[in-house]
Amino acid sequence: MSVWDLAGFVAFATAGLPPLYFALTLRVVNRPFSRLSLLLAAALFTHGIFHLLRALEGARSGVLAIEAASAVLVLIFALAYWPLRRRDSRGP
Repeated sequence: MSVWDLAGFVAFATAGLPPLYFALTLRVVNRPFSRLSLLLAAALFTHGIFHLLRALEGARSGVLAIEAASAVLVLIFALAYWPLRRRDSRGP
């Protein structure tokens, strides 16, 4: 069991709370940013689960698949963010 992986789990789980809060509060007012916040929260929580399982079980193929899933969620987040960033960055 690695203390660093347990600390990583706590850090990622804590970091996922603000985007989850924003996803829930923005779901009526601004659906695109609510979905974007939900993607970020999912990526952070998934990566936190990876650290927890790695601390408990070690590096197994299933645990590494969860790490890959968190990376895919970050990629989907980036691809979803790109058009929203361009739309809102035009200025007055």
